[in-house]
Amino acid sequence: MSEKFKPEKFVDEYSCDIVLRWTGIDPALLPIDDLDKAIICMLRHNARIPNSEISKILKTSEATVRRRIAELTRKKIILGFAALVDLQAIENSIKVFLKIKVDSDKLDAVAGRLSNNINILGLYRRRGENEIIAETLFLNMETLQNFEDMMTKVDGVTNFETMIVSKAYKRNPWVGI
Repeated sequence: MSEKFKPEKFVDEYSCDIVLRWTGIDPALLPIDDLDKAIICMLRHNARIPNSEISKILKTSEATVRRRIAELTRKKIILGFAALVDLQAIENSIKVFLKIKVDSDKLDAVAGRLSNNINILGLYRRRGENEIIAETLFLNMETLQNFEDMMTKVDGVTNFETMIVSKAYKRNPWVGI
């Protein structure tokens, strides 16, 4: 790889937010180097980019790119490759965050039950509180209401707050909303 190459150069072209995220970290603390960062950036922009194209841009061999991707995958730094779908192009989804208060001894049980719900994209425990934050998508207000009605019957849920998103200032690229 060229000594002058810096993955930051690809930020605009490849929307490489992770390189910006890692700029303040001592490179010795990261389990990857600049070549790995550049490969990750390119794959995040287009997971179908051929290894030969990556190798030309990065001025390294195709075999090196192939080995690096295999190693990043083996180490579970790259978890997989996916097609990003803009759900708003297909459906008129309602994005909702729920703050769910839970009895402390029922947190794991409630989280386990909710994690199987198709409307839930992400489920997080709030530090220092007996709360779960749910990131959700609903097809319409009726499905949201049905979900809220179900929540009132979940053993261990003491209260919840529904926060409907009316506008996204920075969209989640994984769901397009």
